[in-house]
Order: sequence, then C-alpha cells, then structure tokens
Amino acid sequence: MFNTYEKLIQGFLDKGFESVDDWLTSEELACLRKSLLAHYENHRFHTAGVGNKEALQVVERIRNDHIFWLDSSLANECEKRFLEKIDEFVQHLNRTCYAGIRAHEFQYALYEAGSFYKKHVDRFINDDKRRFSIVFYLSECWNEGDGGELLIYGDKSVTKIEPVPGRVVFFNSEIPHEVLPTNKVRLSLTGWLKSN
Repeated sequence: MFNTYEKLIQGFLDKGFESVDDWLTSEELACLRKSLLAHYENHRFHTAGVGNKEALQVVERIRNDHIFWLDSSLANECEKRFLEKIDEFVQHLNRTCYAGIRAHEFQYALYEAGSFYKKHVDRFINDDKRRFSIVFYLSECWNEGDGGELLIYGDKSVTKIEPVPGRVVFFNSEIPHEVLPTNKVRLSLTGWLKSN
C-alpha cells in the first residue's frame, strides 16, 4: 500500500488531487458493493442534503443522490476492514505529512439514473474540519457514456475522472467539484478526513 499512498500524496501536492485503481482488492470491492446494496434494500438510505447538521437542507436541484452514513460501532466485517485501511492511511499521512487528521466520516452514496451533484466544495463555511475528501467507486461496471463522472475544477483546468469500479480519488476538501448526471445506477463510498 505504501506506493499507493505515495502516489495519492504526490498527486495531491502537485495538483490538489489524485486517483489510483489499486486501493481495494476485487474481494473488498465486491463485499463493499454487497454491503451498500443490502443497506439500500433494507431502506436505510435517505435523500442527501446540502450543508452540515446545523443547516442541512434537501435541495434536489443541487443534489439528488441517496446516502447512508457508516457507523463504525455497527459496521459489518467488510466495513470494519475498510475503516482499518483508512486508519492506516491516516497514520501514514500524519506521520509523513504532519496532516493532523484526528477523525474521519464515511457515507455510501447511490445515484439513480438521472442523478447528479452540482458544483460544490466539501468544507463547510461554518466548520473547517474537513481537510481531505476521498471517494471509492463501487459499481460493478462502468462504460463510456454511462455518465456520473467527477469533475474537479482546478485553477486553470477542469479534470474529468470516470467512476471506474475500484478507483479511488483523493483531493483537497476546498477544491470545487461536481458529479455529472449518471445514466445508470452509480455506487460509491465517500469520506472526509478531518482535523480537530
């Protein structure tokens, strides 16, 4: 995992984001996909909102995906292993980059066909704890034309990242980004690494 960590960190330092395709094993990917779908079928998802707890609103013209927050105390074995891998990455970040990460939060997201999330940033105006955003794509397959790409808005360019199964994207939570409309169901696990 060391090389994966270093690639993510170097890309972040160079341009504010990076993606790699080898973070999750095929078994971990399949297990997390199965977990997401089980939570969805058990009606644990709800329509996502914008803003944080103090100012949360459902505004479907901005965002219309469905989410389920992971609770580490209720996580299944697959989710626990995933969170352990995140903890290892956080330890590496703190040790090598003095990142000061003290917590993280993760949510499953399901975008139905036609869903999107307009241009936004992940760090809240009234709460600056979110330092890094990280997205894992869990869909079974993705083909050109399926939509749901992530647009990352840099200072001088816009980068389009396809939601290829198994791909992870790591970026600064202050970078504007957008999820383009998807033409099929799109599954992901999104999280934020947070300072005190």
